Amino acid sequence: MKNARVLTEGAVQLSIFTVLLLLSLYMPVFGMVTTFFLAIPFLLFTMRHTYKNGLFLLATSFIPSIWFGSLFSVPMTFMFASSGVVMGHVWRKQGGKYTVLLVGTLSFLVSMIIIYASSVLFFDIHIGKQIEEMMQQSFQSAQNILEKLGQTNGQFEQAMKQTMDIVIDLLPTAFVFAAACFAFITQQVAVPILRRLNMEIGNWQPFRELVLPKSLLWYYLAVMLLLFFPIEHGSFLYIALLNLFQILQLLMTIQGFSFIFYWMYYKKMGRKGAIATVVLSLFFPFLLHLVRILGIIDLGFDLRKKLKD
Repeated sequence: MKNARVLTEGAVQLSIFTVLLLLSLYMPVFGMVTTFFLAIPFLLFTMRHTYKNGLFLLATSFIPSIWFGSLFSVPMTFMFASSGVVMGHVWRKQGGKYTVLLVGTLSFLVSMIIIYASSVLFFDIHIGKQIEEMMQQSFQSAQNILEKLGQTNGQFEQAMKQTMDIVIDLLPTAFVFAAACFAFITQQVAVPILRRLNMEIGNWQPFRELVLPKSLLWYYLAVMLLLFFPIEHGSFLYIALLNLFQILQLLMTIQGFSFIFYWMYYKKMGRKGAIATVVLSLFFPFLLHLVRILGIIDLGFDLRKKLKD
């Protein structure tokens, strides 16, 4: 009876996934929204029936993916289905919000790396080269327009080349950022569904209580110091340090926002001011630098403890 119930629910979740996949593939605008729901059937099924059954559902999901979609819909299925199983397993084990987010980010990132490596090995598709070609075409178009206007500028050409090199070098950081966004959105979509179904979601720690490991501050300072040394641009060490520095900068910024939320809560000023700070920082980048500095100070000198003293 139990196996029959599991199989029945598995068939239902597989049907839901198939509908979501079709909407994501064939409805351009609405499909952008449904894409973020693709991991939910696997997440729910894994939470209810363990990761082993979740992996079985993952394996069977490739059948409708190939049948109704195409060979190129398989990577999408693999990425969202595997991440749904992983996040569902962590939630089943009563993992906290940030644990689920971290594991989900790692799962999406590993999936992206596997898909990227497979595209290069089996289809000779290089994402980095395609981005570089697109940027070169855009640069050439802009240069042609400037030449027609009689405003050719060597500095513009050099600046564009440097920008293109930086974008290509920061491709790994883009992967990490995309994986974190996918994990975060999947988590936010899943929470109201899980609560509606009266399912346990573990410890839901407020964002204001987020405190990153202090060791990250030392890594940040060490990487920043190493970047001052003359390292050959384009080398593996340079690209690794550059990407690591960008990721650590993002983490310091998150720490700064966390402290702002904590300070607003401590002063009983509500969340509106903190949310407004986050929104303004997206439009005025110089505010991000101030928030990052605040995060560094909070992590290094434990500002929250000083507020309580």
